[in-house]
Amino acid sequence: MSKYDRPCKGVTIDVYDVLKAFEVTNPALQHLIKKALCAGLRGHKDKEQDLCEVLASAKRAIEMETEK
Repeated sequence: MSKYDRPCKGVTIDVYDVLKAFEVTNPALQHLIKKALCAGLRGHKDKEQDLCEVLASAKRAIEMETEK
């Protein structure tokens, strides 16, 4: 079981299942969602650092969307 696995309605899913289910294709937005869902839980960064990286990923996601 990975640190991204979570029980949900009787099955185990991970953040990548969620991204696929919601058809999130922007890589910066995928990174943001993973960081937000697991902020401070992955072990090597604290919650504050993960949240700062969420902001940076949001800015990059906006840039990527406007480049299309």
